[in-house]
Amino acid sequence: MITKEDPEVQRVLQQCYLSTKVTAKVLFPDLFYGEFSPLHDQILGLIDSGAQKIAIAAPRGIGKTTIARTVVSKSILFRDTRFITYVSNSATVAEMQTENIKRELQSNDIVRRLFGDIKIADSKAAGLDDTFSKLSWVAFGSSLVLPRGAQQQIRGLLWGKHRPQLLIVDDLEKKEELRNQENREKLKEWFFSDLMKCINRYLDDWRMIYIDTLKHEDSLLQLLLESDDWEHLRLSVCDTNYNSLAPSFISTKEVNEEVESHRKKGILDVFYMEFMNMPTGGEDASFKEGNFKYYDETDDEFRKKILPRLESVVIFDPAKTVKMQSAESAIVGVGIDLQGAGIYVRDIVSERLYPDQAYDEIFQMCARLNARVLGVEVTGLHEFVTQPIRNEMLKRRTLFELVELSARKGEGEPGKIARIKQLVPYYRQGYVYHNRSCCGGLEAQLLSFPRSRLWDIMDALAYIIEMMSLGDRYFEPIADSDENQEEDYEELESEYEPILENWRVV
Repeated sequence: MITKEDPEVQRVLQQCYLSTKVTAKVLFPDLFYGEFSPLHDQILGLIDSGAQKIAIAAPRGIGKTTIARTVVSKSILFRDTRFITYVSNSATVAEMQTENIKRELQSNDIVRRLFGDIKIADSKAAGLDDTFSKLSWVAFGSSLVLPRGAQQQIRGLLWGKHRPQLLIVDDLEKKEELRNQENREKLKEWFFSDLMKCINRYLDDWRMIYIDTLKHEDSLLQLLLESDDWEHLRLSVCDTNYNSLAPSFISTKEVNEEVESHRKKGILDVFYMEFMNMPTGGEDASFKEGNFKYYDETDDEFRKKILPRLESVVIFDPAKTVKMQSAESAIVGVGIDLQGAGIYVRDIVSERLYPDQAYDEIFQMCARLNARVLGVEVTGLHEFVTQPIRNEMLKRRTLFELVELSARKGEGEPGKIARIKQLVPYYRQGYVYHNRSCCGGLEAQLLSFPRSRLWDIMDALAYIIEMMSLGDRYFEPIADSDENQEEDYEELESEYEPILENWRVV
């Protein structure tokens, strides 16, 4: 029979005290029956780091609430905290979760054998006054658990000499309410003026753990993720090419099925928010999911009809930092179909690259797409970018026409925003086609514009407009039904100079 006095049990309990992950597996196996993924490891690692203020944006379905409840249970069982506040989007939800914690502690055989009867007392039996919810309760006579809903009164609460020491904020924001700016501002005001002020500022004995899924680009969670004084995680189930980052939780095949399902329903922005924690602009977005058109490089129609008339170019937008590898550099391959009025986003590389790695990716993409023109954004760098690329061309005995692209300032707004905005009419008119296999990152950035967390891919793509202008490339007129249109074209061609071959107008 398992007893608390057993040396081996004592060793395991010590490990449980040091690790929430071990606590989950040893004490609550019925809740944590699956294999932990790398995402779970990151969440539990941050929780055990000792950081005082933690914000975690976790994907839908990862078990955020179960983890939050386990943190509370661990704190109760090891007598770490005297006053615990569990906060959710409503009092009803918060009360339901704290009741689940109570029920688990009372019915769990492993817990009862190792820790004994936790002797739960309700608020009346514990001698709590009317300032506390009727569904608050005390465990072991020493740990008060108080449920609270968003914007409920919490500031000034005192139990004996203790103010809240562990604050678990779980699923605080409601998607429907976040659509209203006034609601967003009210919640933020309550969070910072009431919830954050309920702790004892004279004692360093408190922690706050905020865990939720990102539901709006202007949400409280987004604000905390961008704050320097909060330790934070922003987790996604997959990378921008929809490869799973947590195979034990969801496979790449399942991720792609989810993507396709959301895409068919016209709610791809929901997938980005709930599974990748990427905020999107919703109804006010400049780029709409309905404007995204797709193609596959392996389709017979594309290979036989469109590919032969494509003129492909590669655009390189290097990171503008002292250390290029500390920020994303984007390399985008684009095919231009003048006859069919189409811009095909054929290939994308977006990574933190050292210069030599970037050159390898550039030349490999040029070879893959049979591109003879390379556009490079040179603003602020000029020859520090172009000279090494020209040098690589000579060294590799591969010559491309190198086009220098310059960032231009917008009127009344940053040039990057103005530049990307110029893509909007191209998308709205259906000119842009996305390679289904590589454009996830681009779409996430476009849907989030102009509040995107990352900009590199869409900014690089936006340079295609300048590239086409410099090369004097324009879509051909739409063909009419005249039986003699071929003769008309021949007559028109005889009247004009041959088309420019060079991509730069001198």
